[in-house]
Amino acid sequence: MPELPEVETIVRSLRPCILGRKISNIKVFLPKIIRWPGNETHAHEEPSAEHHEGLAAEYEELIGKTLINIYRLGKNIILQFSQGQYARIHLKMTGQLLVNLPGDPLKKHTHVIFSLDRGKSPDGGKSLYGGQSLDRGQSLDGGKSPDGEKLELRYRDIRQFGYIQIMTEQELAALIEGNSIGPDPLKISFPCFLARLRSKKGKLKAVLLDQAFLAGLGNIYVDETLYQAGIHPESSPLRLSDEKILSLHQKMQSILLSAIQHKGSSIRDYVESSGEQGHYQDLHQVYGRAGHPCLRCGTGIEKIRVAGRGTYICPRCQRVKRCEV
Repeated sequence: MPELPEVETIVRSLRPCILGRKISNIKVFLPKIIRWPGNETHAHEEPSAEHHEGLAAEYEELIGKTLINIYRLGKNIILQFSQGQYARIHLKMTGQLLVNLPGDPLKKHTHVIFSLDRGKSPDGGKSLYGGQSLDRGQSLDGGKSPDGEKLELRYRDIRQFGYIQIMTEQELAALIEGNSIGPDPLKISFPCFLARLRSKKGKLKAVLLDQAFLAGLGNIYVDETLYQAGIHPESSPLRLSDEKILSLHQKMQSILLSAIQHKGSSIRDYVESSGEQGHYQDLHQVYGRAGHPCLRCGTGIEKIRVAGRGTYICPRCQRVKRCEV
């Protein structure tokens, strides 16, 4: 599943291509991919008759609207349109958002196509707006994306677990103000991180994977962070020293920033919006390296199971200390 660095990379790659364009048409080939509050379907369910009846009305609300902002919320991609309309996109395991020309061949498993007008960009699309992701609320009503060809934003998903949820501003605000999406790992301060962690019981890895605790971390970057911080994933947050938690916080943020710089980790299906793979998988120190020597001590990396997830550790560098469990 794409994690924070992969989603952030997609957001940054989308912005210079499609920001400022209007939606001219929407084609939906798999109705269950489109959701809206009160009419959610699950990956294993077929949409109800009511879902089909309401579908066209919901996505047609976006036609003619201008895309004024794109940002990341945890592992979600938020498309903000004019007149208070939003689309929340969660890629789940195999989802992809690809920018194509209308005449490009349609890949199998493409389920939704957003047709975009030509747009207009003062710099011809050369700027990536500083290469930074805009925060929520920093919409660019006057910012325009590259002019020239009409484009299509295509949602592709082999396993069909992902979704596109159409929302109003009030519905998105209610989601953010609820308890399901925690602080952003790149923005949380150490004092806040320390206080939140000190209130948690259970195994540390399970806590870090909880999106209500921190929104955006997943299996890859939790394993990499714990390894670089020298902490066993079964350690108790309540028993870690402040120094260990400081190291955890620092390693977490530095690893995520480095992964974004390298456009994420392409393990299986992840690509950014142009179809390019990431490169951070080449820098993994522990994830996916079972049986290979630890880059620090030479001990063989082991794969164990923690919180129901395959977990990679160095049994020497990440020893379970009695005082930490």
